[in-house]
Amino acid sequence: MENNEEYFNPDIKKTINAVKNYKRYSKNYPLISLIIFGVILVSVTAVLIFFERPEKSEIEKRELAKRPEFSVEAFFSGEYTDNFSVYFADTVPFRESLVDLSSQLKKLRGVSSPTFYGSVQIVADDDGSSIETEPPVTEIVTVPSETTTIVVTDENNNTSIVTEETTTPVTTTEITTTTEEEEVKDIAEFSNNGIVVDGVKMYGEDAGIMLFGGNKPEGKRYAEIINMYAAALEGVQIHNLVVPTSAEFYLPKRFSKYSSSEKDAINHIYSCLDPSINTVDAYSMIEKHTDEYIYLRTDHHWSPLGAYYAYAAFAEDLGMEYPDISEYEEKVKYDYVGSLYGYTNDVTLKNAPEEFHYFKPQNVDYTTYYYQYDNLAPLGQSVLFHEYVEGGNCYGMFLGKDGIHTKIVTDAANGRKIVVFKESYGNAFVPHLVSNFEEIYVIDIRYFGRNAVDYIKEIGATDVLFINNIFAANTAKLVDGILRLYQSETGTVITTVPVTEPPVTDENGNTVTTSKKASTKKTGKNETTEKTKSTEKPKKSAQTEAPKTEEPEPATVTAT
Repeated sequence: MENNEEYFNPDIKKTINAVKNYKRYSKNYPLISLIIFGVILVSVTAVLIFFERPEKSEIEKRELAKRPEFSVEAFFSGEYTDNFSVYFADTVPFRESLVDLSSQLKKLRGVSSPTFYGSVQIVADDDGSSIETEPPVTEIVTVPSETTTIVVTDENNNTSIVTEETTTPVTTTEITTTTEEEEVKDIAEFSNNGIVVDGVKMYGEDAGIMLFGGNKPEGKRYAEIINMYAAALEGVQIHNLVVPTSAEFYLPKRFSKYSSSEKDAINHIYSCLDPSINTVDAYSMIEKHTDEYIYLRTDHHWSPLGAYYAYAAFAEDLGMEYPDISEYEEKVKYDYVGSLYGYTNDVTLKNAPEEFHYFKPQNVDYTTYYYQYDNLAPLGQSVLFHEYVEGGNCYGMFLGKDGIHTKIVTDAANGRKIVVFKESYGNAFVPHLVSNFEEIYVIDIRYFGRNAVDYIKEIGATDVLFINNIFAANTAKLVDGILRLYQSETGTVITTVPVTEPPVTDENGNTVTTSKKASTKKTGKNETTEKTKSTEKPKKSAQTEAPKTEEPEPATVTAT
């Protein structure tokens, strides 16, 4: 027998055969790779061209870019191609699944805990006490008239109400405010120091929290504008309720330097309010119940239970009886994942769905009417609780959506009529008021097409409540909305601004300055506002009746 190592070593024989087979087939590998790449390329192209494109992102809670209309002019200017590129990238088929896959891969890469989203900055010391930073400069848009009222804050933070009388005719242009679909893009303004996920627990489960950056000068301006309402609404009781968020009670101590004290910010606002304004201490009531599910873990809102406790504080403050939470009909939606996941696409939140509990008032009759927010055209009668909503839309159960005006008529028969100025936090709060007020008018500070002061007088309101979370009360864009509702005949829908007139020159070519008369009245703690102050008003509201109006025909209102 031939002495052959291959014959006596089967492992070597297998290796040699494997090498031979590789050489035999390797010449086909480039062709195989090309075929696989071609199949993938053709498949992806087919999907992008022929598959249905989504119109709305359920994760991000927004409408996706629309396909632009073609025109020769837009094509040659480049506008059409730019808009088409945005549409094509924003509406990729299976978009939600791809976003989720991206989030999963990010976690697999071992991203360390915690995960921050947004421009997170240090805004407090190790004990959580606020570190004051320079606030953004706010430009106030004014209304067209020969007399203009603005709120001015100087370098020392002293606020003045300035009345400026122009001596020349005012030309105006129209500016349309942000639409509801664009709201999600402005979340960086609403969440003024970013979001933290991972390393955060609420009720023993994973959670996300928006971080509060603070802005005391803006909070002061918010208070001064409410003072203007009080001065203009003689005989109407004004209430202010600023809501703390989950960051105040559930942010781990190790992250405290990234979130300012919300309690300090609320107290600062209350200290700037006119003594005639009733300040509601919802903070203390909420603080007593932090072991209950009062804030949502995957959403930046409070839970309906948290809204109930704020309502309880409001009712107690007014000396009104209110139902115990056990007297409501409690209902639940499952597998809720809210806005914080939409803003971050963080898989930790997706994998931590929560139950959405809500509470329907019992033993009270009420009817809800809805109106187009811009022109107040009646949309008809509909439900107060839109219970058909599911999944990430559950918070849209209350009032349908933000961009709509609502009137609720109850059987309270006590003559009390309240106007509620709110942002989305107020949505879960308003339904509780059916037990205490005969008529409830709901105005979102971003969406209302009338001058609010005129409207309040017209309906004969006895009470006005400003209920806004602490972020909103420190955010220039939202505070501007409250000011425009005070100033403008068309509220926040369309506002008008003076157009700069060309300079006037004399016969020698010298510029002539147009004179202006101005009167300034300080509104600091030791000064007086335009309203003549007296001792604190009694908190009991006037009993008045609203003018009789025909109610609109029934219609359907869609929640979003």
